[in-house]
Amino acid sequence: MVVAQPNTVFASGAARVTLVMSCVFATVGVVLVFLPRWLEVERGLDGVEIGAVLSLAQFARVLTGPMIAFWADGVADRRLPLRALSAAAVLAYAAFFFVAHDFWGLLALGFIALSLTQGLTPLIEAAALRATAQGKFNYGVARGVGSIAFIASTIAGGVLIARFGLGAVVAWVLVGLTLCAASAAFGLKPDAAPMSAQRGESRLGGTTVLLKSRRFLILIVACGLIQSAHGFYYGFSTLIWRGQGISAEMVGVLWGFGTAVEVALLWNLAPVERRLSSEALILVGAAGGTLRWLFMGFAPTGWVLWPLQALHALSFAAAHVGAMRLLFREAPESSPAMAQTLYSATSAGLLMGAATLLSGVLYDAGGARGYWAMAAIAAVGGVLALLLLKPAVRTATSR
Repeated sequence: MVVAQPNTVFASGAARVTLVMSCVFATVGVVLVFLPRWLEVERGLDGVEIGAVLSLAQFARVLTGPMIAFWADGVADRRLPLRALSAAAVLAYAAFFFVAHDFWGLLALGFIALSLTQGLTPLIEAAALRATAQGKFNYGVARGVGSIAFIASTIAGGVLIARFGLGAVVAWVLVGLTLCAASAAFGLKPDAAPMSAQRGESRLGGTTVLLKSRRFLILIVACGLIQSAHGFYYGFSTLIWRGQGISAEMVGVLWGFGTAVEVALLWNLAPVERRLSSEALILVGAAGGTLRWLFMGFAPTGWVLWPLQALHALSFAAAHVGAMRLLFREAPESSPAMAQTLYSATSAGLLMGAATLLSGVLYDAGGARGYWAMAAIAAVGGVLALLLLKPAVRTATSR
């Protein structure tokens, strides 16, 4: 009898991190797609109120994100922050769903719950980049598996909501976060931080290097604009499609299809990256986003939605991979989580928060025409990203 060896791909550190990432993305998928609808139907909020609930944690991420990252970069075992945040998120979302009923309660408890899950994302991205650098498969494969979990959650979420109602959102999110906490607690291999990173002065020095780097600041603002242009899509595409008579199941399929094309790109990343630099990927993402949101503003239905959803591979994935590669390559070794978090705080925090809040106003005022503002934001990000093509002086040893 052949005994399985402990060093198989499924037992590797990269696979275990991918499992946690998949649990996070499966939860976030339902939160992104269906939480706005839950807030509208189950709690009676209007567009501006929904935008406020979704955006408060994004704005605050500028402060909460770096605080979490500074702590995460300094722990001896980098598993601890993932375990702590995922466990706390289970409790926070339970309070959000069952205790909060009016706008102010939802705003306050939503801030706590969303801040915790948002804090998980840069930590798991940094863990995946570390694990796949020496693992059995590359970052594109790991990120692609996480995206498949996102697809499954959007499709399954639509089916369950159609069958059981919006209460399925509550059940899915709480179960997903519980699985995330369990996989982080029992599945991750030890991930020791360098001794230099555990010294506060070293982490402060690494953060200072990042904030003084013109190239780093251009990167996080340019990519932040490109990604924040998804704010209207994340917050209000489900409401627009449902208003057009598209079923909940088909809404889930549309979201899933966009992410499926993203996975196809991620799983074929090696040949793409041989032809395109990280900087070029960011520019391709900006162009794809501008085109996508321009046409979405005409409120299309039918077959036109499929090629527009396919542009998610460019508007999100191409720009995201380009940003992740540059961050991993150029960030100081003492501050990997801080580099990821400053990027996340800018793109998914300050800029996404502003875009989401603006989207609530635009949705109430003009429905799908709000996408046109997102096209302009993506275009500005692309223009700014052109500055990344200039020769760069590395701020850290290339890795």
